[in-house]
Amino acid sequence: MSTSHTTAARSSATPPVIDLPIGAARTGAAPTRLAPAEATIGPVAMLRNELLIHSMLKRVADLPETVFLPMLRLVTDDRAAVDTQWNALLARRRRRGLFESPRRSWERQYGQFVAELEWVSTELLHDLPFDAVNELVSDAVANRLRHWLRFMIPMFNSVKFIPASWYAPVMDMGVGISTFLVGPIRRTGEEADGTLVYEIPECAMHTVVGTHTAQENSCLMGCKAACEKVFHAGGPMPLEFDPHLPGLGCTLRVHRAH
Repeated sequence: MSTSHTTAARSSATPPVIDLPIGAARTGAAPTRLAPAEATIGPVAMLRNELLIHSMLKRVADLPETVFLPMLRLVTDDRAAVDTQWNALLARRRRRGLFESPRRSWERQYGQFVAELEWVSTELLHDLPFDAVNELVSDAVANRLRHWLRFMIPMFNSVKFIPASWYAPVMDMGVGISTFLVGPIRRTGEEADGTLVYEIPECAMHTVVGTHTAQENSCLMGCKAACEKVFHAGGPMPLEFDPHLPGLGCTLRVHRAH
């Protein structure tokens, strides 16, 4: 996994081109081809995914604009270029269409958020070190996620009371709900200490943007670091993410609580 980041000059002449998978919301636009893995999620599960992503984004979707963008404007040496590029991103936002399917709605909402998070975090790296940006982004996302999950997190304490023979199947059901964030996921093994290992072949955080490339900063800061702060090693359900960057897959380990 590569986590090297270099400082590059910001161009005021070329706003970012991000191929958000929202073309079907525009009249006459061809629908975006679904990634093969995402196409395997059935209509009922996709309806659940759309409801969950909508609920979560009500808590976190404003972060790129209300928290990270103001910080970027403070540290940048070219505020005009930042505003030009941000306005180009805003112009690509789309409202829900009248006959938009749950799958398309999920893809549109999630794709817009990831595209904006990836852009603003990448721009911050032009002016700040990786560790500083990572802390800023992951802390903000983790705090919002804790609030969103405030009624669920205490229930995770019951995990330690699950009988050993039921533990893996119960965790499979719980982890399966995360398809609204990661797409299809399956358990591939169990380590000697009881850690369950899951594989995500193509994480939805990468595929919903439609660029066919890894959204590296969103992955490392907005997902891995943030989720590991919420589901930390001292909690009832410690999670460990191992992204396969620059690939689109990821390995998730669900550790036993200590």
